[in-house]
Amino acid sequence: MAANPSSVVETPKSSEEFLKENLELPIATVSRIIKNALPNNTQVAKDVKSLFSKAAGIFIIYLSTHANEICQERKKSTISAQDVLAAVKEIEMEDFLPSLEKYLEEFRNSNTKKRNKAKQPSPSPPGSSSKKQKTS
Repeated sequence: MAANPSSVVETPKSSEEFLKENLELPIATVSRIIKNALPNNTQVAKDVKSLFSKAAGIFIIYLSTHANEICQERKKSTISAQDVLAAVKEIEMEDFLPSLEKYLEEFRNSNTKKRNKAKQPSPSPPGSSSKKQKTS
């Protein structure tokens, strides 16, 4: 007789298993970042791209953990951009703060423009009126 799938108990995964399954960023994205960061004549092995992908995922967890700790210290339940920026400083990567703050400002401005544009009524096509015409 087959086991009932709802009765199967999953054992918690080890941190190593979790890392293997969940921490890789898309290789295409990583490749594009590497290509833009290095001189044109630099070659990068495929396994190095995979390693960068894994390292980026681990860094995200590391930074998230620090941001969450800051958030908890402030007795908040939602991590904000300010918590992440404070975490960047806490992990001694202050050199990145100006570019991150600039990016955040540009991102917020872009979103504000998009929201304002969405709130504006769309223009009526030429020749149409806003009042309905009576037909007899």
